Amino acid sequence: MDEFERDIHQAGYPNCRMFNTGSNCSAHFNDHLIAAGLVSVSSTQIGFEGDVDGDGNVDTVWYRLVDSAGNYPPTGTCPCTIQRAQVNKVDGPPLSQIPLPAQFSQQLQEVANSGVPGPGSVYGGGLPIAGNVLFGGGTITNTAYYAAVTTFKDFPVFSAYDQNGSIIDLPRVITTVADQPVLSCNSPTASCIKSIRLTINLLGSGASGYDPKTGVRPVVTLVGNGRINN
Repeated sequence: MDEFERDIHQAGYPNCRMFNTGSNCSAHFNDHLIAAGLVSVSSTQIGFEGDVDGDGNVDTVWYRLVDSAGNYPPTGTCPCTIQRAQVNKVDGPPLSQIPLPAQFSQQLQEVANSGVPGPGSVYGGGLPIAGNVLFGGGTITNTAYYAAVTTFKDFPVFSAYDQNGSIIDLPRVITTVADQPVLSCNSPTASCIKSIRLTINLLGSGASGYDPKTGVRPVVTLVGNGRINN
């Protein structure tokens, strides 16, 4: 959570308005010396540009949620995994900077909420969770037992808020002209993304983090908020 918040605080630095206040920033999105800021935001993935480690190079940073088989977008089963990738930006469109799968590292495993809407399931949506737990003298699927912490509506992995604290509909992608002012806040009249929330419902380890009597794995909710400063 701390790393995510630190990264988000650097999104958009350095931006074109630091050098030319009258400039159209979208004209400089392809320049490796300029950070475009937020590039793509959905309930399961966020990508942005900024010098996150202070080395003078603009970085492309992506966080994403993958399912238990490592697939993105997640379509299989959870517990899922948060992955992170960071590469130096090169000249070219922001979405061409997406790191290769091998460049992503696992940051956090055993994530119960998938951020994926379910098909009107009685359990409230989201991807199913593999396995069963003991319950009432019998067994119940993890999907049913942990339903309260997996709902898409209540626990999206990534969510975005504007300058007034109102939630912004996702996904948003920088290649869509209508989304650019929402992502970059380059329009004084736009309701734009000023903060990102990361919400994770984390299961106890499947190997040892469970109640030996019931087989139930406890759930801890982690929430991090990162404000877009640039």
